[in-house]
Amino acid sequence: MRSPGESRGGPRLWLERIARGLALLLLLWLLVDVFRGRAEPLRASVQERDLSAELSRWSTAADPASVHLESEGSIAPFQRDWLAALSGAGTRVTWESRGGVPLAIAVEPVADPEGGVRAWIAAPSGTRVEMEDPAGPLDSLAAAGGGARLLVRSSPAELRARAGGSTAGSAVTDSLVLGRLLLLGRVEWESKFVAAALEERGWKLDARLRLSPRGDVRQGPATSIDTARYAAVLVLDSIGNAEAQAVGRFVREGGGAVIAVSAADAAALAALSAGRSTAALQGREPFDSTLSEPRRSLELAPIAPREDAVVLERRGNAVAVAARRIERGRVVTTGYRDTWRWRMGGGEGSVQAHRDWWADLVAGVAHAGRVTREARPDTDEAPLATLVDLLGPARAPPAGPGPGFGISRAWLFGLLAAALLLEWASRRLRGAP
Repeated sequence: MRSPGESRGGPRLWLERIARGLALLLLLWLLVDVFRGRAEPLRASVQERDLSAELSRWSTAADPASVHLESEGSIAPFQRDWLAALSGAGTRVTWESRGGVPLAIAVEPVADPEGGVRAWIAAPSGTRVEMEDPAGPLDSLAAAGGGARLLVRSSPAELRARAGGSTAGSAVTDSLVLGRLLLLGRVEWESKFVAAALEERGWKLDARLRLSPRGDVRQGPATSIDTARYAAVLVLDSIGNAEAQAVGRFVREGGGAVIAVSAADAAALAALSAGRSTAALQGREPFDSTLSEPRRSLELAPIAPREDAVVLERRGNAVAVAARRIERGRVVTTGYRDTWRWRMGGGEGSVQAHRDWWADLVAGVAHAGRVTREARPDTDEAPLATLVDLLGPARAPPAGPGPGFGISRAWLFGLLAAALLLEWASRRLRGAP
């Protein structure tokens, strides 16, 4: 005799059939999902900390169709190049950065007998940049106007800049061989003390100074003005046409020139200078040594810079120093007159300040022979820009169907187990085997 639940079409029997059918359907679903998953291309996503291990696996045991990197800053150059190689081999590589800062650095030795390395850093304005060399931290800078600049006298072989999670590094690849300086002008205090400042700095200097129509004062041999002997020429007063033409050839061949505004106004040097003077702006008299920058008390003939000139220094709205490039060489024009007053009457530290200022002008234009050092392949001068160049801009990972047609396999297995348990419990309660 059948129990009521066993009658044809009884609710319990229908419940068991529904549970059994659902279990079979879920088993079929999981089976299809397994084979579908095998047929689908492998899509990989990796955090920056696991990238090295995954790169090795992707190149040996696995062959992903797409790779997505989630970075917190800068990845190592070899990792970036490895990802680019995967991309070139057919793997779609995407990336996104959560802490990366657009950062770049370039360094080069300074043309100065005291040595040193100058670094240019590109970073968003307001970014705090930490500078370091292989020995440890050096300084911190606040980027303004898109970057910052740093002079390091210790001449490190490499400098690194850190901001946020990004690190950029650059190595000094050249050593400089410095020539001599040539001073042109007339016998006066300015020539005497400019020569003294540069010789104290360590420069070897020749001079040709006009004394009278009958003779000049010379220091060094009367050789031609060319880059084989001279690194830069300083013209402190008007010179003859022949010398002006020689200076022009010297600059176009790669030499450097520093031209005082009193010489720049002469017709012979007008085409070479970075600008010509406007009305003279008188400095304070007597010389004011109490200023925080005594150079501001010097007499200044403001410069009207050429269109291709770059302004290096201003006094208020007046241009005090400007520079331009002429073919292979560079020229700086200064509007300050009688800078010897700064050295003699500028107070404590004025001798060193006067020396540094003139040395910086010369270093900015000086021609120097270069001896190539051994390259440092591990430096990364512009990590984010290079990453974009190799892999394209940052983007989200490519979309793809998830396992189980949008339902995880864990949920599918749970539903399958529940359906089988429901059928088993129902059969046991009604006494069926």
